[in-house]
Amino acid sequence: MTEPEQPTRTFLQRVPTPVFVTVYGALVVAAVVGAVFGLRYTADAESTEASLPQPVRPFNPAPADPSNVAASVRPHLIQNLQVGKTNTGVMARGDLAEYVMSDSTEFAGHVSRLLEQNCLDTLELTTPDGMRVNFWGFCFATIPATTIQNTFDFAVAQGADSASFAVYPAQNNFHEIRLIWTDAEATGYDAKQLERQWKQLDRPDEIDRIAFFGYYDDEVIVVDNDKKDGRSTKTFPAGEAFNEKWGLER
Repeated sequence: MTEPEQPTRTFLQRVPTPVFVTVYGALVVAAVVGAVFGLRYTADAESTEASLPQPVRPFNPAPADPSNVAASVRPHLIQNLQVGKTNTGVMARGDLAEYVMSDSTEFAGHVSRLLEQNCLDTLELTTPDGMRVNFWGFCFATIPATTIQNTFDFAVAQGADSASFAVYPAQNNFHEIRLIWTDAEATGYDAKQLERQWKQLDRPDEIDRIAFFGYYDDEVIVVDNDKKDGRSTKTFPAGEAFNEKWGLER
């Protein structure tokens, strides 16, 4: 007589119950512990990322080299030179030699190359008679020497108090020249005559705008020669006229 055939059992059914309970429990505990550590790691990572200090200076500061500027400046043109390093390049101040007033050819060429070869974003010069000549925003960039010379000679001849050349990199490298007469009465011209004098200075094509400012005792005149908008003239009251217009007491 043959014995009845035993039913086939699976692997899990063949594992003893105590062993199964122990192993299964260990797996559950390991899964829970892993989840807890995973959450802690994520929280720590987020906390660490949020607490990183913010940079206080640009990652790529301007390549300022004051010593190179000082060594490059020609002392017979620019005297009493002072140089320093800023967050945006090199700043320099100095006095122009007397003979530059009558012959600015070498000076204009020298400054044009100086701006091109250095990150010299602030250059402030003073003539013997006190006129300020400023160059702002030029970092390894320049304008032609002829533009500097023609503007400088015009400012000297017309008795301007300051002549400023500026470039604005954040505004698509907008180039501007500003000429200012803080005491326009001293020119001997009235506002209309002074405006006619200003028209003698042409705007070079590489300059986007030339702006002229004349300050009289009772009036301010502003003339813009803009590449896009053309020429415009505006006048504003000043002094007593300003006070009368706005009802101000002195």
